[in-house]
Amino acid sequence: MPWTHLDLRAAPLVAFRGKGWENPVKTSIRLLSLVLLLPTACDGAAPTDEPTFGALCETPRAPLLAVVPSGATLVFGTSLGAAVMVGSAAPDAAVPDQWLSGDAVTLAPAGGDYDLALFARVVDPRCVGIATGTFDAVYHVAAALPPGPGAPGSTAVPLDDPRIVGWATGWVGPVHFGSDVDERWRVAPEAALGPAGHDAMATAVLGNGGSVTLTFDRPIADGPGPDLAVFENAIDVGFLELARVAVSSDGVAFAAFDAMYLGVEPIGPFGTHAPEVIEGLAGKYPLGWGTPFDLALLRYHPAVQAGAVDLGAIRYVRVLDVIGDGRERDSFDQPIFDPTPTVLTGGFDLDAIAVLHEAP
Repeated sequence: MPWTHLDLRAAPLVAFRGKGWENPVKTSIRLLSLVLLLPTACDGAAPTDEPTFGALCETPRAPLLAVVPSGATLVFGTSLGAAVMVGSAAPDAAVPDQWLSGDAVTLAPAGGDYDLALFARVVDPRCVGIATGTFDAVYHVAAALPPGPGAPGSTAVPLDDPRIVGWATGWVGPVHFGSDVDERWRVAPEAALGPAGHDAMATAVLGNGGSVTLTFDRPIADGPGPDLAVFENAIDVGFLELARVAVSSDGVAFAAFDAMYLGVEPIGPFGTHAPEVIEGLAGKYPLGWGTPFDLALLRYHPAVQAGAVDLGAIRYVRVLDVIGDGRERDSFDQPIFDPTPTVLTGGFDLDAIAVLHEAP
């Protein structure tokens, strides 16, 4: 397909591809069907002056991460396959410099890190001016993903970070253990409650493909910057076992964070990989350092858009181990790898979940 380049501040920061929508945006996990939550589609006889949100003006969505590397391509789409137009502007702009027909944006290098506002909406003219149907987000574009603790640009949250205002206090049973968990580790996840620590054995073992849902005395709320941090128990440099993270207000409807994985080779049971290939997955950082998650990144998730998840009142956080043999894909449809296979204490080992912002 032809590419059309859009110049911003004399630098080709983005490129737009194609016309319309080709493939649905791939969510990282499917915890529930949202078909019943989204408005039903309207037929062709809908009044032209009263667009129906579900069919005409659904907000297009692309992966939304705290940091995106230059060169990444963001593909926008809707659940109903509507044709999409996209645009970009300076980070403080309320509207794009211009709208262009197409569903994809490629973030080009610009001699350093930069912020860029991206916009998307469906093509139908009846949706023009409807705020609920417009994607509007500022992306931080960097040469590389954030590095490990102590390095410039790292996003690691230390266990004694003064921003921490609380910790997980309970769980929802039963724990769904994955494979390769010795019987002595198949216990209630009390070890994951309260503050993170430096004891690598004081964790909740999930197993390969396992999951656990923790609860909080006071709901987590969306505030400036990251709102929660997930701690794992890695003690060897680069031995990073990964997990997806999803949040819920009611314990039924969950919204999962987008993820990016840049590694391309399988990792053996004692292999390693670097934090710089990981974004949006818990386990990016070693023991004593939490991986941050910003609830604002979920604002265009279908469950949030439908009102099923309230980002001002998150009471449940679910951690789901990634089976790291490449069968699972990130939000860009790339395989995810981590040390595989692991035994006895297989999969993600949850140390704690910290709260950085809570509801009043």
